[in-house]
Amino acid sequence: MLDRSGYGLLPLTQVQPEQIAGFDCGTPHLNEFLQTSAKPLHEYRLGFTSVVFHGDHQGPVGYFTLCNDAIPLSSGEMFDMNIDEHEIPLKSFPAVKIGRLAVASDLQSHGVGASIMKLLLGEVLDSGTLSTARILVVDADNQPRVISFYENQGFERSAWAEKQAQNHKDKGGRRAVKMLRDILKP
Repeated sequence: MLDRSGYGLLPLTQVQPEQIAGFDCGTPHLNEFLQTSAKPLHEYRLGFTSVVFHGDHQGPVGYFTLCNDAIPLSSGEMFDMNIDEHEIPLKSFPAVKIGRLAVASDLQSHGVGASIMKLLLGEVLDSGTLSTARILVVDADNQPRVISFYENQGFERSAWAEKQAQNHKDKGGRRAVKMLRDILKP
């Protein structure tokens, strides 16, 4: 079923292997994940992958994988989310993690990623009776283009994770940047 903008999604288990065999987002490890690793994770309920289609495009336009997570928040992050740390004394907060998100390479920089993010957010908000989560979390590839995409989608660098990274200086440079978004913020 396609939405008004022509997008629709299916669980990976309902997509024929030949439909995803030629998917190419320009990042080999993301292509390989979809074609080899996503299905076992889906079947073992360790990460659910949804394949995204558009009525004007032959084959998948992208995919995303979601799983459960929890993340510590700094006092400032809790304040920004209007959470009273004395009333809600949690060490970690329920989150939905975007394990993977990819857009077909020929469709990148055309708004497809933003449309996929809207579908993804709808999936999280619609599952409110099954699981609670206030936060979307992603370990974004530490590349300016990727970081910029997530910032444009309302994500911010995790203050807690940034402090942890400073305390454990990584000589090789960080491969990923933990970013989060309050799902209640427009």
